[in-house]
Amino acid sequence: MNGQTRVPAEVVQALRDAELIAGRDTVEAAIDRVAVQLAVELADAYPVLMCIMNGGLVMTARLLERFDFALQLDYVQVSRYHDGTRGGELTWRVEPALPLAGRTVLVVDDIFDQGWTMHGVVAKVSSLGAAQVISVVLVDKQVDHVRPIDVDYAALTAPDRYLFGCGMDYRGHWRNLPAIYALPSNPLTAEPT
Repeated sequence: MNGQTRVPAEVVQALRDAELIAGRDTVEAAIDRVAVQLAVELADAYPVLMCIMNGGLVMTARLLERFDFALQLDYVQVSRYHDGTRGGELTWRVEPALPLAGRTVLVVDDIFDQGWTMHGVVAKVSSLGAAQVISVVLVDKQVDHVRPIDVDYAALTAPDRYLFGCGMDYRGHWRNLPAIYALPSNPLTAEPT
């Protein structure tokens, strides 16, 4: 344990200053829509849902609640942010455990931002012999640069701001919020992503 007994003031202030981007009802309706689309594609595929931890946990759980067909669940843990707000090099902590050769794999994450995390996971899953790899995210951030990969499905789109809630974090906090928030866009009060 780190000895921390209080929520850091900057974490509390981040939520106070944040703008609501998508409320709980909007998030749930968007996940409903994408889950129906995915169910049509995956129902007969006996897929593996590959959760990208920790951010993809909420989206994976919401999809699992909505799927009524046989599947298997696995996860990977990779990081570019390391509880910060700026992405860095992709670090692998946990690689896939299930055999993926010949399987359809649905890779699930919270946000599609720079695209490097999804790119790395899709490449890893493909290298392990997956017959088909499909990607889905809760949020596709509308960025103004080319990404190394496209995402197949996104429940929501959001502006190019630092987002948190619904699995996305602010310095390791607020993943548990049922809505999506953005830090202020003023460069003097928020770090860019």
